[in-house]
Amino acid sequence: MPSAGELYNPWRLFVGCIIPNAISRSEELSSTAKLIFGKLCQYAGENGQAYPSYKTLGEETGVKQRQAMRAVQELVDFGLIRPVSRNRPDGGSTSNVYEFLWHDIFITGTLSPPGVKHDTGGSVTNVTPSQCHARHPGVSQMTPKENHTRDKNIEKTTTEEIRLLLSGTPLSEISERELNILTKRHGTERLLGVCDIAAENWRRDRKEIRNPGGYIQSLCKSHVVPEWYHTVAERNAKLAEVAERKRSEASKKKKREAAEEREALRQLNTAAGRKARAAVAYDISNPTADENDMVAYAAGHKALGLYAMWALRN
Repeated sequence: MPSAGELYNPWRLFVGCIIPNAISRSEELSSTAKLIFGKLCQYAGENGQAYPSYKTLGEETGVKQRQAMRAVQELVDFGLIRPVSRNRPDGGSTSNVYEFLWHDIFITGTLSPPGVKHDTGGSVTNVTPSQCHARHPGVSQMTPKENHTRDKNIEKTTTEEIRLLLSGTPLSEISERELNILTKRHGTERLLGVCDIAAENWRRDRKEIRNPGGYIQSLCKSHVVPEWYHTVAERNAKLAEVAERKRSEASKKKKREAAEEREALRQLNTAAGRKARAAVAYDISNPTADENDMVAYAAGHKALGLYAMWALRN
C-alpha cells in the first residue's frame, strides 16, 4: 500500500457504491439521497432487491439515522425506489425491502452494457476502464454539450405537450420549473397521463384550483384513473368516428337530393311533352273546336309554303 502523500492509481483499488451519472447530475436530488441510492444499489442482490436498515444506511454513508430516513423518502417520492414492508416470524416488523423503479432520468450511455455485472464484493471492475474511447460500449459517443442539448429538447417537447393538454384550464398556469421537477420526479409518460386526467376532470367539475403544481403532484402520487376517463387516443378515435359518420350522412343526403332533382326534372319533361302533344293533336271528330284552329292554320301555312317553293322551281 502507498504511504500518505504518495501517488497511486485508483483503478480497481477501492470497494464502494456505484452512483449512476444520471443520478449524480440531478439537481432535484440532495447529495445525501444520491449517496443513499448508491448504497442501495451496492446492497441489491441478483433479484434486484435491497434491505438494509436505516441505521446501516446512516452508518455506511456517514449521516445520522434520521437523515438516512429522509433521504430514502426523497428517493421514494422521486420515483426511484419502492419500499415493501417485511415482518419477522414472530409478527414483529423488520427493515423494508427496497425495489428499484425505472425512471426517465436514466439516459443511454450512463448504464453498463448488457451482461456486465457490478462487482461490489471485492472491487469495482466496470466503473471506468483504463482506456475509455469512442468504441467502448459503456460510454456515450455524444459530448456533454450534445447530451445537454438533447435533454433540453426532450424537456421542451414534453413541456409543449403538457401545455397543450392543460390549455383552457387553470392548470395551464403551472410554472416551467414545476413542470421540469414533476417530469424528473414521475417520468414523462406518467405526467402526461396525469395532466390529461386533471384537465378533463376540471372540464367536468369546474372546481377552483389554486395550486396547479401541488394538485398535479397529488394526482401523480395517487395516480387513480377515473372510470369515466378516456385517453387522448380513445377520444381522438371517437371524434374520427363521429366525423366519418357525419361525412357519410352528408354524402347520402347529397345523393338523395340529386335523385330527387332528377326525378322532378323527369316529371317536368313528361308533363311538358304531354302538353306539347296536346297542343298539336287534331280532333277529326270535332273540326270546329277552338284548339283545332291553330293546327289548321299551321297546316295551311305549311302547305302554302310548299306550293310557293314548287311554283318558283317550275
